[in-house]
Amino acid sequence: MKDLKLNAYNIKRAISPHDFYSFELSGAKLKKHEWNDGGICPFHDDKNPGSFRVNLNTGAYKCFACRSAGGDVIAFTMAIRSVHFIEALKQLASDWGLV
Repeated sequence: MKDLKLNAYNIKRAISPHDFYSFELSGAKLKKHEWNDGGICPFHDDKNPGSFRVNLNTGAYKCFACRSAGGDVIAFTMAIRSVHFIEALKQLASDWGLV
C-alpha cells in the first residue's frame, strides 16, 4: 500500500459521492448535496423506495429498514462487495482509474 493513489484519503478525494452513487444506484434521483433518497436498498430485498438514503457531501449511507449504514464510499464498497478495507481501496482505485 505504498502507492499514494491507494490511500483512503486520496480515494475519497478523487471519487465524488455524487458520481459514485449515481453509478452504483442507477435509477436513484440524486440531488447535488446533502441526504438523498437512494432508491431501493441494495443490502436487502427492499420493496419500499425511500428507506435507503445517501449523503452526497460525505458519502454516508443508511437504510432505515435493514439498518445497513456506513460513513463513506469505501464503507459502501466493503459492504456491497463483502471485502475488507484494503481490498475495497484496490477495487475502487481500479474501477475509477486511480492506478
